[in-house]
Amino acid sequence: RHGCKQACSKFTSGLVDLGSVLWRSKFTSLFATMPGQAIGKEKLTKEEERLLRDYSRTVSKTTSALFYVNAFFVSAIPLWLFIRIHHMDIFDVMSAVLFVVMTVVNTYLVAQAYMKVKFTMKHKIVNKHKDAVTREVTKELADSPEGKKLSRQEKDRRIEYRKNEVADNEATLFSIFYNNSIFLFMLIAVFYLLRSFSPYVNYVSSTAVAGSLAYLFSTGS
Repeated sequence: RHGCKQACSKFTSGLVDLGSVLWRSKFTSLFATMPGQAIGKEKLTKEEERLLRDYSRTVSKTTSALFYVNAFFVSAIPLWLFIRIHHMDIFDVMSAVLFVVMTVVNTYLVAQAYMKVKFTMKHKIVNKHKDAVTREVTKELADSPEGKKLSRQEKDRRIEYRKNEVADNEATLFSIFYNNSIFLFMLIAVFYLLRSFSPYVNYVSSTAVAGSLAYLFSTGS
């Protein structure tokens, strides 16, 4: 029995040591593969870091500002709808609180939906237009004196940059149109279905459903 206890103790200690090693190796590999950090003994070049940023889920500050401004204006549309049709008083404390809370929440939800749809569509657009963009850039470089002097690596870099630029612009515009359409359609639909309810219930329900579904649909697009 004493030998059994010793064996169990050694086995348990071994599992703890193994777990500790795996835990440390997990975090070591995580930090070793972060952009700008060392991978093995080499570091990512500036070009590789730029490509990682271009195809990551993060967006630039300019794009983020564009998304949040658009999301704010779309989220503020219900204010006009309920003030004009339901005659809700914007200076009433209850109405003012609901307007501020729901506008802020929907601004966040719609902006996040923009980002998610843009990320998904960007990769689809790159795959769809990559051959056409490659031919276009190759022809431009072949027709220009400067392009004939460029190395193959520089030509590939310019082709990749153009593909990313085209895909980024198209994905941004599509994402704004797609999510705005969902938000406004659901807003009007719920607004009509709950037309017999009180303005407060109608406003909270229609804006909550519109913002939530826009965000939900963006995760599966």
